[in-house]
Amino acid sequence: MNAPKTIAVIAASLGLALAAQASFAATNDHVVTQAQIDQIHSGESAAEARQILGAPESTTSWMSGTSSIVYELHTADDQPQLVYVDLDKSNKVTNVEVIER
Repeated sequence: MNAPKTIAVIAASLGLALAAQASFAATNDHVVTQAQIDQIHSGESAAEARQILGAPESTTSWMSGTSSIVYELHTADDQPQLVYVDLDKSNKVTNVEVIER
């Protein structure tokens, strides 16, 4: 293969990889980073937490009337972890807990 064709193939491959990554990020809002988690503080509203973290993977309601919004944590070592943002009865953040799957 000659140099111009090789460069074109590499450029097209990189473009496709970037587009795939952007598509993954756009459709998987529930994947968060530690930097995002560090921005969440007790007393914030659920809406404020969602604004920082995006759409959760799920929401769990507890018998006590409290709830948790759940996210996946993206880590460098790809260890599967979940982030539970615990909310009180008035939908205010009380705790952020990271657990292994």
